[in-house]
Amino acid sequence: MEEPTGRRTFLLVRARSWVCALPASSVVETMRPLSIDPVANAPRFVVGVSVVRGEVVPVVSLSSVLGGSERTEARRLVLVRAGERRMGLLVEDVVGLEEFDEKRLEALPPLLGAALPAEVERMGSLDGQALAVLDAARLLPADAFAALPGAASLSDESR
Repeated sequence: MEEPTGRRTFLLVRARSWVCALPASSVVETMRPLSIDPVANAPRFVVGVSVVRGEVVPVVSLSSVLGGSERTEARRLVLVRAGERRMGLLVEDVVGLEEFDEKRLEALPPLLGAALPAEVERMGSLDGQALAVLDAARLLPADAFAALPGAASLSDESR
């Protein structure tokens, strides 16, 4: 189903005090968290790797990405696609799908943009609460992804 011009659908998730929106086009599926194997020398926000439908994918803690020093209890795993890479994103809750007019999602002013995590692409509001629109490609940068052991086997290109 095509969306009207200027409108996009997002999956809303919660992590810490943040309500975040992921473009629905980058979401593969949501599920309960699976078994996670730690990865040595991974960035602090990479919890480890999981096997999802026969594929090994890196698992990222959204609360850690957004600057939290402690990982919060993740009740859902969101499998996202960023180009040819896939990753699991641990979140506290999945709120649901929401369609927004692009005009509500303004680009960040330079001063505010500098104060927010790099993963936040835009800000908007939902029922009076701030909404951070995330860019899936920024959640696990290509260089951090490539540094993970066995990264070549983690991308769609290798299949």
